[in-house]
Amino acid sequence: METQKIPPNSAVGSGVQLMPDDRLLRAIEVQRELCVSRATAYRLMTDGSLPVYRFGGRRGQRAMVRVSAKDLKRWLEEHKQDPPNAA
Repeated sequence: METQKIPPNSAVGSGVQLMPDDRLLRAIEVQRELCVSRATAYRLMTDGSLPVYRFGGRRGQRAMVRVSAKDLKRWLEEHKQDPPNAA
């Protein structure tokens, strides 16, 4: 059995969790990724700013709203702004 060496600067051994691209994120996870308030995360998810998946919501059940980690990553790249030029 061969063991793999983990580079010292890798996130694997440092306790940092890497977000898999195929996960559906809840509002609290969106909040953490964007560093915004919970209210802002919900607003972005419900007003159409972020691409979302909706589940349930029938027979008195509350609908679930989720954001794909891959879509969130793409959305962040599309909304990235370059810093203004220093004069």
